[in-house]
Parts: sequence; structure tokens; C-alpha cells
Amino acid sequence: MLEALKGQQRGRLITLLGVIVLSFDTLLVRLIDSSEWTLIFWRGFLPAVMLFTVQWFTDRKVITQHLLRPSLLTLITAGLFSASTICFVLSLDNTQVASTLVITNTAPLFTAVIGFFFLKEKLDKATVLAIIIAVGGIGLVFGYHPTVDELRGDSLALVSAIAIAVYLVALRKTQGQLGSVYIILAGVFTSIISLSVGAKPFALDMRQAIEMFLLGGVVIPLSFYLIAYGPRYLPAAETSLILLLEVLFGPLLVWLIVGETPTSNVLLGSAVVVLTLSGLFAWQWRKQLKSSQ
Repeated sequence: MLEALKGQQRGRLITLLGVIVLSFDTLLVRLIDSSEWTLIFWRGFLPAVMLFTVQWFTDRKVITQHLLRPSLLTLITAGLFSASTICFVLSLDNTQVASTLVITNTAPLFTAVIGFFFLKEKLDKATVLAIIIAVGGIGLVFGYHPTVDELRGDSLALVSAIAIAVYLVALRKTQGQLGSVYIILAGVFTSIISLSVGAKPFALDMRQAIEMFLLGGVVIPLSFYLIAYGPRYLPAAETSLILLLEVLFGPLLVWLIVGETPTSNVLLGSAVVVLTLSGLFAWQWRKQLKSSQ
């Protein structure tokens, strides 16, 4: 029991550290200020290279068996992750950071709905209520009389959330065994797509190149690695609860360093969504704790 508690404490700390690292993602996107497709290229390519290197030295059988000979499901799952990455960056390029983060973090609710239809997973009343309230919160985010660009950005964030949700369902169906393969292949897809629509990977000055390496070579792969550690020791609901902190940390960093202040409607909508998801995940966590006693 003591060892289990130590594992949970370690899981919480490492997951929280992963969220803190990930919170620098949106800040670096704002600071780099390159063309959107050049940013998307490096945001896909660099994490893929880093994870491929780690996978090669830790368990290269995964590469030879699944990366070099991927199944159709693997290709589809990687494609969905690539779509979520592209839509996330394009969203940030068109709307406020807070809007993008709060909308994309509704992915667990879409996951619950998709899992209900395709995996026959139970959809309890609390989740249904949370979905209804969260939809209202998203409506507030969309309802602040946005410009055409902001409306496009919010819509892309919604597409990103749905793509992430389908990706998570596929990941659940395969029991998460090929997580690194999906991200590596997604990076390849993202790089090819961005090059085909005009990305210029080497059109960066020295400052941008350094910030791009920090984003794609450090922040994204390191945060994904740390966040993947949590579910080994924590209930899924508690992990989701910790991940919600990105919605708070990300906009806060952008506000402190770049000076981007969310509108009142976005703040209100974000608060509705975050409080709703927090309540749902806390309730699920408590339920899991009771069932384990």
C-alpha cells in the first residue's frame, strides 16, 4: 500500500511537471512568429525525430514491426493526430490562446460520446450533464462577436478537439501500445502536408530557430513523455484533472510575456468549461477511489 501511494505521488508530480512544460507550447508559438505552415512543419518533424531516436535506443522492435509496416488502423490514428496538430496551430494563428486551449481541452467529452457509439462504453448521467454544460461554455467562447479570423480559429480548435477525441478512442482500442509510433508517423504526415502547401523550413532567423528547437525538440516530446507517465499510477480522471491546468497556465504565460488578454466572454466560457470538466473528473476520481476500497 505504501509503495502504491508513493507511486501515485510520483505520478502526480511528473504529470504536473509535464503540464507545466506543455504550457510553454502556446507561448513559443506566439514568440516564434513564423509562417504558420513552417511552424507546423517543425512542430511535426522535430518531435518525430526525437521520439524515433528514443524508441530506436529503447525498443527498436516497435519500429521494425509497426513503424515500417504500419496497419491501416495505425495509419488512420496517426493521420488523426496529425490533423489535430495542424488544426491546433492554425487555430492559435487566428484566435486567442485561451479560446484554443479551452475548446481543445473538451476532447475528453467528445471521446466519451464517440466511445459510447463505437466502443459501446457506458455514458453516465454525470458525463451527459457535463457535455450539455460544456457546450454552453463553448457557445460563450464563440459568442463574443468574433472577427472572421477568430471564428475560423475557434472552429479549427473544435475540429482539433474532435480529431484528438477520435485519436484517443483509437488509442484506447489498441490499449495504447503504439503511442510513440502514432506520434512519429503523425510527424511525417504533418511535415509532408506542410511542405506541400508552402512551408519554408529554413526561412528562420537564429532566434526563431532556437525557439523552434525548444518547441519541437524539447517542450513537445518532453511534455508528452512526462504526461504519458501519469496514467501508469493514477486513475484516468485524476490525470485528466491535472491536464486541465494547461488551460490556466498557457494563457497566463502568454498574458505575462506577450500581453495577450482574453475577452470577457472567452474568460467566462473558459471558466464554465474548466469548472464543468473539473467537477466531472473530480466526481469520477472519487468514484474510482470508492470502487477500489
